[in-house]
Amino acid sequence: MSAAPARKFVPPRAEARQTEVPGVEEVPRGLDGLVHDAIGRWRSRASESRRLWKLSGVLEAEVDGLRKYSERNLRSLMRKQREAVRRRGAAWSKELPACLPLVAEAARRTVGLRAYRTQIMGALAIGEGFLAEMATGEGKTLTIALAAAVAGWTGRPCHVVTANDYLAQRDSEQFSLFFNLCGLQAASVTATIEGADRRERYRADVVYCTGKELVADFLRDQILLGPMADSTRRAGARLAGGVRQIPTVLRGLHTAIVDEADNQLIDEAVTPLIISRKEDNEVLREACAEAEKCAASLLPGEHYELNERHKEVRLLPAGRDHLSAWCANRKGFLSATDWMADLITQSLQARHFFLRDKQYVMVDGKVVIVDEFTGRPMPGRSWRLGLHQAVEAKEEAELSSPSETLARLSFQKFYRLFPHLAGITGTARESAREFWRIYNLPMAEVPRHRPNLRVDNKTAFFFEEDRKWETIATEIARIHATGRPVLVGTRSVAASEHLARILSQRGLVFSLLNAVRNNHEAGIIAQAGEKGAITIATNMAGRGTDITINNKVRELGGVHVVLTEAHESRRIDRQLRGRSGRQGDPGSTRLFLSYEDELLQRFLGPVSSGFVRNWCGIGLPFATAVLRGAGWWAQYRAEKKSRRQRFLVMRQDAEMVKSIIGGGPRQF
Repeated sequence: MSAAPARKFVPPRAEARQTEVPGVEEVPRGLDGLVHDAIGRWRSRASESRRLWKLSGVLEAEVDGLRKYSERNLRSLMRKQREAVRRRGAAWSKELPACLPLVAEAARRTVGLRAYRTQIMGALAIGEGFLAEMATGEGKTLTIALAAAVAGWTGRPCHVVTANDYLAQRDSEQFSLFFNLCGLQAASVTATIEGADRRERYRADVVYCTGKELVADFLRDQILLGPMADSTRRAGARLAGGVRQIPTVLRGLHTAIVDEADNQLIDEAVTPLIISRKEDNEVLREACAEAEKCAASLLPGEHYELNERHKEVRLLPAGRDHLSAWCANRKGFLSATDWMADLITQSLQARHFFLRDKQYVMVDGKVVIVDEFTGRPMPGRSWRLGLHQAVEAKEEAELSSPSETLARLSFQKFYRLFPHLAGITGTARESAREFWRIYNLPMAEVPRHRPNLRVDNKTAFFFEEDRKWETIATEIARIHATGRPVLVGTRSVAASEHLARILSQRGLVFSLLNAVRNNHEAGIIAQAGEKGAITIATNMAGRGTDITINNKVRELGGVHVVLTEAHESRRIDRQLRGRSGRQGDPGSTRLFLSYEDELLQRFLGPVSSGFVRNWCGIGLPFATAVLRGAGWWAQYRAEKKSRRQRFLVMRQDAEMVKSIIGGGPRQF
């Protein structure tokens, strides 16, 4: 990390301008929503991408002309452009065509990376507030750095949001010399940085961090400021001498450049980040333990029924009678039937829908939640309203104390607070309408630097899951015998461990990467392109880390990616396929799908599921076509359900984001 500047006294009005958090307009609905969508389609039209592509070609030629300049002259030109950017104010993106050739040449001189036309176009798109779709391996890290340098010249905070702490630290260190030549300071903020060091790092011109750290620090600042969170009120109080400068961690919100934007702005957007404190509640811990014992005595179908699609449990009359008799023999809170019914319902949910090695893993006797979309462990997070204690009771682990919520904010609402929001990802097309509707982000598609040579083989369909796994193992062995590397993507820890056992029985050597075995993640993925390598990974699959191959592997056909089942979003399937065939390399992929996969069992629906089971079970013709249609329908319904959930969170945010500060609800 380059050293962050020492903290200086900020005048009240200047502080107000720096730390002002703008209001968020309600997302248009009804007829206004249709008009808004039409505007989004216009902003995302193909001619806009062609305009950016044409301009990037002109700028690429200008970069070559800057090679003859001395470093002193280059610095002088950049200082002049920095002043021009600051004079532009909110319209700073108008200076991008003049700035990008300069920062591209600075990148070549400092980190040895030449900015190709595709990367210059991506930086233009980010600077103009687009969501850039850029294929895996096309150099998104450099693209972001170019745009961040120009954004840093505004003098306002620029946050680059990365997928994990490793990438935040890696990218800030890799480009520190580049930012220094541009007259800027870059820093990274990770979970291990605390206290004054954390505050000073946020004072840097460009800050690399994860969304989780950024939102958490924002909420902590809101708690610290209390009634003075309003920047205008705080400036007035300081001018009147009534309050000192409050040592907040952030220096405001202005520009956010979101890497892997589909994951940050769509998949994780509905998850609220909660600031809480442990609250010793022995009564609740005892009640959760007793509720687990009672739940163990209930029978599905007789005492309760399950809704697999929505992961809900409903007590039947026989179950309520059983519960009433159970409570009659208890005292205190355990005798309260309605209260215990809620806890027992949660215990049943924990038993049926929160499964070990899927939704969570056990680490040192503690329940650690696993991120549904990345497969990464999330230590320190817990489920709310006693659900976490219900899972702990099921696992016979020590029950943790429940938490008292101090503040909460959804990522979806938080990212909408930025005056300038932009992002980049390899998979934006499927959710282009949603990006525009929620974040006002039009999409620009960046062409590939080299043609895509990857071959996406036809999907293999199966009725029985066991047969599918055996066929997957056979395919891995067949490809491995040719010397080609194989990357296998699984949806859960349990699935990755199951496949690992099958491959071990066949005598195959492999690397296993999941929420339990996640040490040296980047290193494992980086080596996944070596000759003969077999890598099994959950959804994490090393996003942000390139899989490079040598000439020998290139001659053999490149990396072969195996998708062991379809995900709830086509975007995630496309992300995994994109791990092969980067930068014009050869490669291939194949998806395996069975009727017994979780996707079809949860989202196919009882009528469709019964039809597929009867048709394929008795071996009628065109079974493959039926399974193909079933897979498409299940994925469509899953995407629709997730989209509705995100829009529901958006409407709730529009009314109020509740944060219990000083004993009452408060809207940011």
